[in-house]
Amino acid sequence: MSHPLAIEHEAVYPHAPERVWRALVDPSEVAEWLMPTNFEPEVGRIFVLETGDAQVGTIEGEVLEIDEPRLLRCRWSGVFGDTEVTFELSRQDDGTRLRVRHDGWSDPPSDQRAGFDDGWKQKLDEELPRVLGPTH
Repeated sequence: MSHPLAIEHEAVYPHAPERVWRALVDPSEVAEWLMPTNFEPEVGRIFVLETGDAQVGTIEGEVLEIDEPRLLRCRWSGVFGDTEVTFELSRQDDGTRLRVRHDGWSDPPSDQRAGFDDGWKQKLDEELPRVLGPTH
């Protein structure tokens, strides 16, 4: 069950789940739409995300769960505390629905929570579609 402070966003892309999945787990693609990273899709893998934001700094992550190409769950830790980011993909007639849940925010939430909420919207609506590219 999500905490009331959880950030949740959904988007539908006109691509197969396998294509959207690749954009979530390939470090070069993740760097293009999210942040530079040394991510590898392996449970237990520790990775970093370079935010480029002096206030947020570097995020340390850990891969907690993978069910390719349906689910990716990671721990993200930083100045904002310890949180979990879950990506859920489901096939739709018109492509793939991606649901992102960023959960575990403290109450009161850290100052960065609002920035992550806005950031996820921009990443899913603008940056990820650019990386996914046109459909054929």
